Amino acid sequence: MKKIIATSVLFTLSSAALALQLPVTNEHKPNAHTMACLEAPTRDCAFTAALQTVINEEFGIERAKVLIGIARSMIATGQNKQAIQTLVLALDEARSVNLSLVTREKITEIAPLLARAGDTAGALALVEELERPVLKDRVLFEIASEAGSTGAIADARVTLAQTQNQTRAFWRELRILAHSSKKILASVKMEELLEKVRTADRVELQYGGLIQLAIIADRLGLPGERNALITEADELFLSVISIHQRAASTADRARNMFEAGMAPVFIDESYALAMKHGKRLRGNEVQSSFADKVGVIEAASGSLELALSRLDVFVDVAAKAKYLSQLRASRDQSLLTAEIKEILKQVTEIEGAYDRDLVRLTLLDGAIANEDAFLAQVIVVAVEDDDNQAYGLALMAPLLE
Repeated sequence: MKKIIATSVLFTLSSAALALQLPVTNEHKPNAHTMACLEAPTRDCAFTAALQTVINEEFGIERAKVLIGIARSMIATGQNKQAIQTLVLALDEARSVNLSLVTREKITEIAPLLARAGDTAGALALVEELERPVLKDRVLFEIASEAGSTGAIADARVTLAQTQNQTRAFWRELRILAHSSKKILASVKMEELLEKVRTADRVELQYGGLIQLAIIADRLGLPGERNALITEADELFLSVISIHQRAASTADRARNMFEAGMAPVFIDESYALAMKHGKRLRGNEVQSSFADKVGVIEAASGSLELALSRLDVFVDVAAKAKYLSQLRASRDQSLLTAEIKEILKQVTEIEGAYDRDLVRLTLLDGAIANEDAFLAQVIVVAVEDDDNQAYGLALMAPLLE
């Protein structure tokens, strides 16, 4: 039933009549459709209210934004075909504005989502419209990561081959492989990868590369090679002089092992090494960067209070929200929920509704990732702009029945 409703309204949106619809309001305040749904949210009403907001919205850029939110939730609920159709429609709406800046900005957002939905070819076709090499490479890296996350390693490699910065492409491929299944890794030529890692021009790159290769060896079920690579990395680490780089490299090591799902003994040893060097850091900027890497591990391993204590090193509300949004509580989420609600209160002190909503939507990403439907509802209710609220409501749809 949910698929039928979404597809039916999507067909209505794709008609030429959409461009002739008049907005419900010019004040961009929450509309009746989203507010009514938020009183007792369901998945059906979340999609329908968001789509109704699109129909009644005057500006193409705003219609595109909400449609992207709908597409993200379609992907999350397994409706990839409908998501691709919705993303194409979102791009059409962005093009209707007739501003290259708007089209370019939406391409950078839509292309990776197409890859997430399984249409890497469509994503790459869009990237051809981007002219700036640096921007083009950034989007290609995102597309490769999305393709890799779905197991489409061949697509990821084709994507990376199109980047201008082939050095960065190699390190991105190495990271993607470190998160791939044993079946996918069966064709990997470890010796070729190892040669490239050992010839990197910076010792910290070599160190990080050896750790990634150790993770790959672990996933392949090669404990001897894994241990040898970790030993080589440990010996190389003696050449890392900078306090900041030592902390960053060891924190990356712990985070990568954690994300790859290695055995706790490896994660714990790496985390302890990171703590040894991280405690020597001084200054909010380097401490916040370190917290971004290790806080996720702490929260997931039962040390949520320690992870939350790191909030003090983040200077502004937006940075605090971004940090909180990536934490996943392993057990009781009440402490994390309380901190998010506290930051939600502080958001009101930010000047400008647009900027306030950006922070709220960042917090929403965290609530959704933690599958906290009630907190997500609280956040979306607080959103001030009608299109942003419709976007947020669409994003929380997968949490609803």
